[in-house]
Amino acid sequence: MRWAALLGVALGLFGAATAWGRTDGGTVVGAGEEPYGCTSRPGAIVREGPPPARAADEVALTFDDGPSRTQTPAILATLDRLGAHATFFEEGRHVRGREALMRQILALGDEIGNHSFDHPVDPGEGELASTQAAIRAATGFTPCLFRPPYGELDRNEKAAARTNGLQLVFWTLDSEDDKHPGAAAIRERVVRRTKAGSIVLLHDGGHHPQTVEAIGGIVEGLQRRGLRLVTVTELLGGRMLHRP
Repeated sequence: MRWAALLGVALGLFGAATAWGRTDGGTVVGAGEEPYGCTSRPGAIVREGPPPARAADEVALTFDDGPSRTQTPAILATLDRLGAHATFFEEGRHVRGREALMRQILALGDEIGNHSFDHPVDPGEGELASTQAAIRAATGFTPCLFRPPYGELDRNEKAAARTNGLQLVFWTLDSEDDKHPGAAAIRERVVRRTKAGSIVLLHDGGHHPQTVEAIGGIVEGLQRRGLRLVTVTELLGGRMLHRP
């Protein structure tokens, strides 16, 4: 079943890739339903979704530091199989050579956010702008969300986010998957501590095989609790922007 699911994703990716064309000096643009942007509040800071009265059953899983050629496809396949969506905060340096994978994220209904180009502490205008450009060139999509590396934020970084039309997204719950406590521990922590409106921090970039192993149990555990897994933009009441 796992190989069949991955084969299906690969075939779908091939079909999606052949439908993409280039305009505007090489910028890749999507055909059909692929989004080209999203709505947000540039410069605003969020750590969780709206009060439960407005989002009683919604949570957002987020993945930092990708895309990874090995971990991201497996995570996407699991999310797709279980009918869940997530937001992937990507580093600009990892985009080149992984354009098809980036487009796959959007084709499956997930979201891409900006996580700076080289993941420095307090990245400036150039880091954010170059990442926006890399993602847009690869996918035709311009992110409206930014996650500061290491969860650090200074005045210049906030101004750079606003200049690039980006809302700053932190998290409600850290899965601590980067400490490699084991897949069971990651799964238990997220399923037990997530609440309605939570934004959960996970990683698909770097070396995080335990996260790949845990993600199925995380999604199923949250769904058993009656929680719906959506993108950050959806959790915050925004919307994806699609071409006619």
